[in-house]
Amino acid sequence: MTAGGHGRGSARARIQRRQLAAILLATCVAVPVFNVLTVRATAEAAIQGLVGGILIPVLVGGYLLFIRDGLLRDRFRRRTFGANLAINGTVVLALFLAGRAAGQVVTTGDPWRFMLSFTDAHLAYALPFFIVFAFTIQFLLQMNRMIGASVLRYFVAGVYHRPKAEERIFLFLDLADSTAHAERLGSARYFELLRSVVDGLTEPILESRGEIYQYAGDEVVITWPLGRGVSEANCVRCFFLVREAIAGAAADYERDFGVVPRFRGGLHGGTVTAGELGDLRQQIVFVGDILNTAARLEEYAKRSGVDLVASGSLLERLKVPSGVEIRHCGELELRGKGDRVDAYGLSGRILS
Repeated sequence: MTAGGHGRGSARARIQRRQLAAILLATCVAVPVFNVLTVRATAEAAIQGLVGGILIPVLVGGYLLFIRDGLLRDRFRRRTFGANLAINGTVVLALFLAGRAAGQVVTTGDPWRFMLSFTDAHLAYALPFFIVFAFTIQFLLQMNRMIGASVLRYFVAGVYHRPKAEERIFLFLDLADSTAHAERLGSARYFELLRSVVDGLTEPILESRGEIYQYAGDEVVITWPLGRGVSEANCVRCFFLVREAIAGAAADYERDFGVVPRFRGGLHGGTVTAGELGDLRQQIVFVGDILNTAARLEEYAKRSGVDLVASGSLLERLKVPSGVEIRHCGELELRGKGDRVDAYGLSGRILS
């Protein structure tokens, strides 16, 4: 079951188009150069490689967009990392070879070159190259999905190799009545509910340009760099887009689990220290009072029955979307906090 909502699929599609563009660029550069180095240093070989470099990403991108992440997405989601890598890597390798063969047909005008291309002596060099290229692409796409595209980029670029202070926003989302749901459904069915709900968060988070910081049981923590989070009130929009997505799939949740899930949220922003932490298992960690405050605001939202509670200091930095109602909760005494926190309850729905 997938949850729909505002701009369904648009943010995911933009990311997929960027990935396809990266594959297109890489193959358009790599294949002609490889042809010139391993076949012959002629313009004909370079053009043949360029045509193949265009056709290959069209085939691979079509498979990734419409088959792997389209018709068969749910099936692939149920498979292990290794199985996904083996299946998709093999399919992409076959499409690489088919694109190479089609490129020869286009450049020579001879349809028989499609089959004859598989008997080329040059294939002894091309096949290992295609194998490495195909499985590397799949490995990177799988790792992107496992740890997050932003996190992988942070590690590769060494953004947080040395701890540094930065301004960030954190949204703590907690599944309401989770204990009651777990008792009624049992742990296995409750986990399926949790997985379905978290899957439904994908599009709202992408649409609001957020990043998933961590999952903690039935709690999800989403983060933004401060500028990106306050731009177009993305951090506030995210919560209400999540609600829209769940409401759009309410009938499916009711049918499959007998309940329509609801979230409570706490939202706060400010300066944190970020850095890589761990030896056996490294991860990027944010520490600071900002996270504690956001978590306590989420606890207050749960206790008081408010949808979303945000700090006044954060709301001062953004324009709340039209349709969202604001109610002053007062200067709150939060657990573990010495100073009171000016807080506001947000409810309603975003007007298009």
